[in-house]
Amino acid sequence: MKRVIFILLTVFTVNSSVAETSALPTYEQAVKLVAAVWKSPPRSIDVKYYITVKDNTKTKEKLRQIYEGVFDNEYDPDEELSPEVLERKEMDIQMNVDSELAEQQQGGRKIKYRVRCDGNSYRVERVYGRPVRTIKTILKGIAREEFLPGKKLDANTPFEQTFIETPTATNGFELYIYYHGRKIATIEKIESSRAEIEDRKISKILKMPNASILKMKLGTRNNKLVTEPYDINEPKIKQLCSGTLEGIIVKIRPDPNEPDAKDRIEISLYNKEKIEVLTSLMICAKDDYSKVYYCQTPNPATNKPPIFTKTCSNFDAQGFPHNVTQVIYDGKGNVQLQETYQIEDVRVNIPILKEVFEFNPPDDYLVTDYRLPEAQRQAAKIENMKRRLKDENSGRRLEALMRLIEYLKDDPAELRNIAISMLEDERDNIRAVALSALIPLLKDNPEELRNIAISMQDDEDRRVQKVVAKILRQVESNKKGNK
Repeated sequence: MKRVIFILLTVFTVNSSVAETSALPTYEQAVKLVAAVWKSPPRSIDVKYYITVKDNTKTKEKLRQIYEGVFDNEYDPDEELSPEVLERKEMDIQMNVDSELAEQQQGGRKIKYRVRCDGNSYRVERVYGRPVRTIKTILKGIAREEFLPGKKLDANTPFEQTFIETPTATNGFELYIYYHGRKIATIEKIESSRAEIEDRKISKILKMPNASILKMKLGTRNNKLVTEPYDINEPKIKQLCSGTLEGIIVKIRPDPNEPDAKDRIEISLYNKEKIEVLTSLMICAKDDYSKVYYCQTPNPATNKPPIFTKTCSNFDAQGFPHNVTQVIYDGKGNVQLQETYQIEDVRVNIPILKEVFEFNPPDDYLVTDYRLPEAQRQAAKIENMKRRLKDENSGRRLEALMRLIEYLKDDPAELRNIAISMLEDERDNIRAVALSALIPLLKDNPEELRNIAISMQDDEDRRVQKVVAKILRQVESNKKGNK
């Protein structure tokens, strides 16, 4: 009997050295913790919010490296680019670098979102704010400054991009994308979900920090359930309350600032060698641990610099916070990334019409269906661009003409007819591009090319006049060479 008492006292001594017995959770507290960890996510959600992202890792040098890579992929290799295109490329790179630097100086990148999901169907809409900035560029050796006003985001700001993802009858998903400014829509089949990336932003707000870790420690893996792989394990909950659950100690105390309203929950994980590998702090509502007002890793009690903090406030009746700030630090406690969410409106577990997740672009949008074979897709692109030649927006007409010059290079007869039809466009740059496109197309018919150039001699645009002069010189030179 004495030997048994001695063993029990020894066990108690070891446990008390790992955790303060008074701070171990009561069974009632453990049940509240389990309820928060296993709280079911909403079946459906419709949320509008604003996010401000301040990324201190994006220096001027890093941004330039990023955009040089982006534009290297967009343009041909440098040795094949004309001086004009190289100049344009440099200007594009610099404008993007200046824009992002201005964003950081004015508090960070601002984005407005609306996210709707129902089951595995998602619709994500977004629009980026624009900073107020002055850009400096050098074009044709002339330095210039241009003031660009910002774009503020509010309830009336229309979305610029829409992403819709819905499961197919077989495996995979269909992805629909609208680019509203350019009036373009695309369809493609994808094997795995992309919308989850945006959905995870909302999930991080709804989900209790450390929930995944606590599920692994307090649950039993259930291989039959894909969506919820851990079942609640009652014996482990009791072990948690006694401080004997392997690899984890949880301490719960009243929060010293609001002891009647909030609890301070400290979580420590240990490896097999009993060395602490993670320590985290959460401050939660005393009656509902899924309401997490503050989270920090590592726990400030360890006197180590934080790696991550999350602050939430203004919870609504659904338990959804309307103000959230998440901060990631480097190992020395310096802020690397800060994300601030302002939730404008949120509704959960509501019916969402099926039409929300269907592909239904406006009639004047150009549609590219990437599910089609390449030949069919290319033919559809050409027809779309022909329609766009009549668009009210001159930028879209110019883009369509340049795309058709590329797409119809093996069909010179049709391209010739299109280029001739655009010689009467009201925009001078379109007329100049159309006239230039005729030079290689009519190289075997110099007389027709000369007659077209003569018909354009009265054009008032300087660029058109330069192309006219070039054609006349070229035709005259070829005449002399043939004599």
